[in-house]
Amino acid sequence: MANKKQEDLTSRQEVFAQNIALGMTKTKAALNAGYSPKTAANTASSLTANKNNKVQERITFLQKGAADRVMLSLSTHLLDLMEIRDKAFSKGSFSAAVAAEVARGKAAGLYVSKSELTINKIESMSKEEIIERLNNLYKESNGALPDTKIIDLKLKDETETNGAP
Repeated sequence: MANKKQEDLTSRQEVFAQNIALGMTKTKAALNAGYSPKTAANTASSLTANKNNKVQERITFLQKGAADRVMLSLSTHLLDLMEIRDKAFSKGSFSAAVAAEVARGKAAGLYVSKSELTINKIESMSKEEIIERLNNLYKESNGALPDTKIIDLKLKDETETNGAP
């Protein structure tokens, strides 16, 4: 059964409203609804202007329905996880209960996952920076790295560049 708001719209207006509710740009929604490429931008503006209440109402109705479905599925998901947590807790499976509770928190957006990645490319480092980095790694590892003497070799190109014999 069609919604009254839907019955008031032309088929192109309905497709336009559905496209906007799906997240398309106004011009793309108008083109997809069958409006002329020459006038699509202007048509899109007039369809979404305040003077065209029936198209605006339809877009709002469609967007609200989508938002309600998302909230319903999130709340159902959270309730399911709470039930899993409670059953695990009652059976003494504390690790499963904690895991379910953490999953609830993640789904609700209470946890933020943060990771940092530091990349030191040896190709972009000078010889002094490499030696300094190796020394720092040795200190940070509390001697887990072997304490060896660094042999300073001069490459053929390096001696010519520096003017050394």
